Amino acid sequence: MTTLAEVGSFLRQARKDRAMTASELALKAGVSRNTLGALEAGRGNVELNTLLALLKSLGLELQFVPQVVADLTRAGSDTKSTSLQDEVSSLMPKPARRGR
Repeated sequence: MTTLAEVGSFLRQARKDRAMTASELALKAGVSRNTLGALEAGRGNVELNTLLALLKSLGLELQFVPQVVADLTRAGSDTKSTSLQDEVSSLMPKPARRGR
């Protein structure tokens, strides 16, 4: 997801998948119904803490992945493919080695 509209669409679909109304999600996340409505419509400038509260209320996490990985996922690539797993692993940052 790279635009606010994509984030809003994702949140709306996640909410609907959980059979929640916008009012229920807004109340659970502690945000106003108007704020949620604007975010789902791809408008406004959502604060990170608001987005995190909504994601938590939906049982989701915010994750950062390299753009090429997101593109492969959006393209419908078979994420169970060994070659794709290898490609994804090569793109992810390696943890710093300690003790050297």
